[in-house]
Amino acid sequence: VADLHASTSSLKSFCSGVAADGIEDLRKACGGHGFLQASGLPELLGTYLQNPTVEGDNFMLPQQTVRVLLKIPQVVMSGDEEAMNAYMKCDSYYLVEKTAKIIQGGDSQCSATEEEAFLDLNVLLEAFKHRTARLLIATAEFMQENMSEKGMSQQEAWNEGLVQFARVSKAHAMYLVLNNVCVFLNEEAHLALGSTEVAALKDLAILFALWWMEKDLGDFLEDGYLSGEQSIWVRKLVLAMLSRIRPEAVALVDAWDYSDFRLKSALGKFDGNVYPAIMESTSKDPLNATEPGPGYEHLKRLIVDGVGISGTASRL
Repeated sequence: VADLHASTSSLKSFCSGVAADGIEDLRKACGGHGFLQASGLPELLGTYLQNPTVEGDNFMLPQQTVRVLLKIPQVVMSGDEEAMNAYMKCDSYYLVEKTAKIIQGGDSQCSATEEEAFLDLNVLLEAFKHRTARLLIATAEFMQENMSEKGMSQQEAWNEGLVQFARVSKAHAMYLVLNNVCVFLNEEAHLALGSTEVAALKDLAILFALWWMEKDLGDFLEDGYLSGEQSIWVRKLVLAMLSRIRPEAVALVDAWDYSDFRLKSALGKFDGNVYPAIMESTSKDPLNATEPGPGYEHLKRLIVDGVGISGTASRL
């Protein structure tokens, strides 16, 4: 139950935050059109923005995750095989194995020897495993140092570690997401999808891993797990994967089968007639019901004839 709570807490925090940020990024990517009410994005964003806070605040939930995960380094360092085996059916079991390897001095560098190796989901998954385990160990050491060497109370040390907790929780959630996608692609996708669809989803999974690896590159570089050359490969492959996925982008989005009625978006219409839809939406605005619009004559008089003190052409 504790492991399940750790998983759901980290996933809720990560996924709701990414979704909220993603909607805003989409709005910005659409330029001025994205700011239009007719785009549907302002309403979608306003409706969704509660989710990083409700049902568990995204700055509180990482503490719930780390409270559970911090027990793993203690168990590993104790060498208690029975206690370690108790994690075998847990989502966090990968941390038991990885933490043990790192503490023993192994698993110090990424195995990729060429650029194309980063197109292997197994290589990417290992990197995300390592990142989470290393951050967890560093957080445990940070807590211990604050209490034993700096004389902090447990509560004071806990408060000092909140930033690290957020990093660990995010890393754990990202591993869980990527691992679940890999399990689906390897074990279940072929049961319901064709080879073309499976290949497209695999490309998306690779892009997901590479994009977040590039975004959080410091986490992979600071202990030397990735080399400088490998980080360059990651950056190049993000662009390469974007080019590969771009021809499939419309089909991937349409696969969700959201109707125009549900989207309520001039920009997201199925027929792609964006500009006629935007013009049609303007006709529904009460300000455009008459030509010229309301207030025109009044404003024209103020601008042309001037207002206020005699001799003043305009105060506008």
